[in-house]
Amino acid sequence: MTGVIALTRLEILRALRNRRVMFFTILYPTVLFLLTAGTANSNKMVEGTHLSLRTYFLIAYASFGALGAALTTNAQKIATERKEGWIRQLRLTALPGNGYVISKIGSATLITVPAIAIVFIVGGSMGVHLSAAKWVAAFLVLWAGALAFTALGIAIGYGVPQDSVQIVTILVYVGGSFLGGQFFPLGGGVLEKVGKALPTYQVRQLAQDVITGTHVPSSGIAILIAWTVGASVLAARMYRRGVDAG
Repeated sequence: MTGVIALTRLEILRALRNRRVMFFTILYPTVLFLLTAGTANSNKMVEGTHLSLRTYFLIAYASFGALGAALTTNAQKIATERKEGWIRQLRLTALPGNGYVISKIGSATLITVPAIAIVFIVGGSMGVHLSAAKWVAAFLVLWAGALAFTALGIAIGYGVPQDSVQIVTILVYVGGSFLGGQFFPLGGGVLEKVGKALPTYQVRQLAQDVITGTHVPSSGIAILIAWTVGASVLAARMYRRGVDAG
């Protein structure tokens, strides 16, 4: 266990020192929120919701950063470590067989915290007023919802050819966010029907439901759980295949 904790700490430090990861998971979502929240119509209500545009994008861009942190922190690092032979070296140490994956999950989960918190802090300073309970509830939904992308990042890192990992990660991240309503309210139609099947949509929607006091549909929770379980099973299979191949 000591080895796992030490490796997790190392993974967190490596992620925090990675400028590209910090830009796309913390700075970029915050800048997008600032640009959106500072517009003249940011107090207008989003059609079909009880949210202003400013509050909508607070949740949307916080989820965008959290999901990006969970996904990219693992996918690209694992691909790089496969290429450099780091995983084979760890197999020669006393680290448990699953310790490497546990450290990846732990570090990605912790990296999502600042991705959410910084957007929330900026949003609060720009006039988004929520009760303490709603801030906490929204944070927990986004944090827990990112677990599906933590597992998906591990699956991509092990299962996709190393030269294609970055492209696949970007397509999954940006495409999922586009259909999930992270960039703009979907407003019904085909895009929303497709988006409802994705974890990006459900994470954002569930967080918005808890802050508006809207009934949280069990179908949304079920879809998010299904994605998390499915991605975890896929990650486990890709990990075993990668280890056997290495």
